[in-house]
Amino acid sequence: MGPVRRSGLAVLGLGVVLGAVVLVLLCPGAVSGAQAPAAAPGEFQVASAPGSATSNVPTLDLSVADNPSAICVDLTTSCPAGVGESRVTLTATAPPASYISWPAVQIVFVIETTLYDGVYDPTAGDYGFDQCAHDAGSAGPACEESNGVPWFVNNAQLVANLIQSANPHTTVSFALVDYFATLDVQDDGDGMEYHVDIPQFVPASQFGADVSASFGSQVLESGYRYSDSDFSDNILHSSSITALYGAIIGSGLDWSNNTHHVVVWMGSTAPRDPAYVQDYCVSPSSKYQPGTASGGLPCFSSSCEPSYAFGSVSSPQCEGWVNSQNGNASDSIAGLAHTAPACTSSIGGVCTIDTIDLWSTPTDPNSPGWPAADNTPALQGGPNGPMVDQNVERVLLAGCSLAAATGGTWNGPSFFQCPNGQAGSLQPSFLGPFGTPNLANPSLAAALREVGFGPVSSDVVAVGTWNQHPLFQFVPFGNIQVLPGQEAQFRTECVLPDGSPSPNCPVNPTVRSVSIGPGRNTTVYGWNWSAYQYQNVMVAGDTWVASFWVMADGPPYGSVPVDACSTTYCSLAGSHAIDGFETSATYLPVTNVSFVVQSFPLAVIDVQAPPALTLAPTLPPPALVPPPIPIAPGLPAPIPTLLGVGAQVGVASLSLQAAAAGFLAAGFTTISVRNKPMSIAVAALATKSGPVRSRFEETSSKDSGIGHFE
Repeated sequence: MGPVRRSGLAVLGLGVVLGAVVLVLLCPGAVSGAQAPAAAPGEFQVASAPGSATSNVPTLDLSVADNPSAICVDLTTSCPAGVGESRVTLTATAPPASYISWPAVQIVFVIETTLYDGVYDPTAGDYGFDQCAHDAGSAGPACEESNGVPWFVNNAQLVANLIQSANPHTTVSFALVDYFATLDVQDDGDGMEYHVDIPQFVPASQFGADVSASFGSQVLESGYRYSDSDFSDNILHSSSITALYGAIIGSGLDWSNNTHHVVVWMGSTAPRDPAYVQDYCVSPSSKYQPGTASGGLPCFSSSCEPSYAFGSVSSPQCEGWVNSQNGNASDSIAGLAHTAPACTSSIGGVCTIDTIDLWSTPTDPNSPGWPAADNTPALQGGPNGPMVDQNVERVLLAGCSLAAATGGTWNGPSFFQCPNGQAGSLQPSFLGPFGTPNLANPSLAAALREVGFGPVSSDVVAVGTWNQHPLFQFVPFGNIQVLPGQEAQFRTECVLPDGSPSPNCPVNPTVRSVSIGPGRNTTVYGWNWSAYQYQNVMVAGDTWVASFWVMADGPPYGSVPVDACSTTYCSLAGSHAIDGFETSATYLPVTNVSFVVQSFPLAVIDVQAPPALTLAPTLPPPALVPPPIPIAPGLPAPIPTLLGVGAQVGVASLSLQAAAAGFLAAGFTTISVRNKPMSIAVAALATKSGPVRSRFEETSSKDSGIGHFE
């Protein structure tokens, strides 16, 4: 096996990613086939869309040639061309450049379900020290309880449609994960740390129904509540590191290698990481009396995410958020996005993580959900208290930092701006009474529509469709035919940009005889770039060449098309696709939306007829001898006149047989001279495999009057 080529890809920045798998973690707070606008030759244009950029998508450079360009009909050599076959060469080259592109995207929403995410269960009876929850009792809601999760469940189909419509030049599919538990001292043990709702990535049209059937019906109860989610559970931090770890490595998810993987984290809590710990002594948690650390519990949340077993794979102890805690650079969510096999094998070689911090009490320092600290100012609590401000800032900075570290986008409350300048656009949209929830959140819809996939520079130009169609095919036109069997002498080269041969380059084509009408068939010859599907990809600078012998097995004579093709010049020369089959390249371009059928250009060849066979001329009939002149009886006989040898009568009567023999001999001489080159051609053709026909043998019905002597 020769050297294995790996496509070169480089992340350029924020925006839409090349073929992405997106994890969305939600918490409250002449080219045919793909239709495209007119573009320069060899390209089709991709229009710009929200979250994307304009890109010139490359096509292959195709050419076809024949040598010699003039041949005799039916493998004969007696015409002026002197040869009966021509070598046809097909060439396809991927332009040597890289392109900003957006291949297929898989999005997995990882939805956080802590109390303030909009799933508070007031029937559990634990109202904590949230003023709104305490006053409303079993009717709820909590103060500034986001409607993020309820809105998402109710509008999942809208979310999928918005993201797909914002990225029309890529195919987007969706999966779903939910989580929230930490099982630590601020948590009474309810809920799941990692739960897969939709394991298989489904098309946009199917996502809404699947969310309702799985997450909506099986996880959340009617009224969009998570059973027993109350103030005895963690409300300022969650198991977001565990949830993202499982989603990135694909635990329970069917990631595809030919897509790009993007993570969009949406939440209202902080991860368990030293940089983002939360002060629960100023929170409304029922485990903490305002002004004291109730029961001797520590004020600050844990800074270490415990190891979690995903089947046979376990996450590291104390996995970091953006930076590692143990010295191993890959032991953080940001590091994992660059090193996990599911990320390095995706198109782009990285998982992009987008984050959305929804507007709720943990992300709003002014929320009345923070208990007043009038009696204990030393704790620095209450709305806009120093420790409350610190809690909120750490939640929001965690979202900003993870997005920036992985090339993703961030969105959150409109009053906040990330250190890199990304500004929030979310407006407050709270759930309201338990029985009559508010399910309107236009700013969240806009934020989800504009999640980024991270633009990727790709050198991929053509991906073979494999089972659907060979990457290249040749369809002969009219009476031009590829020589049968080994006589065609197929030669194929797959050349990498550095000039070395690509491994597993198929030499012999697949040959199909396809029906093009009653009693009519045509032969289609097909090749791929590689004998293996996973290598059937041409990148910038690759060149494919195939050559073979063709002949003309009958008229018309003169300049005729060699290949069935569909360019403008093909039409002018009389060539066209034959019942949809043409000499073409069929592939998925870098957009990976729909395949392109690109016609090879026109090739022509001069087909010459053999000269007419020279036959013995037909002699004129002998001249009539006049009857003798009657002589009257008694008259003397006339004196005979001496006749010269040139007299007509004498020649006709004396020399007819000799003349006929002479013309017949002349005919043999003419035939012998005309067919003298034939013996030479036969000797030359004898080196090829297969029978060689003599002009003195019986030929096909196409040989008008040439064959055995007649």
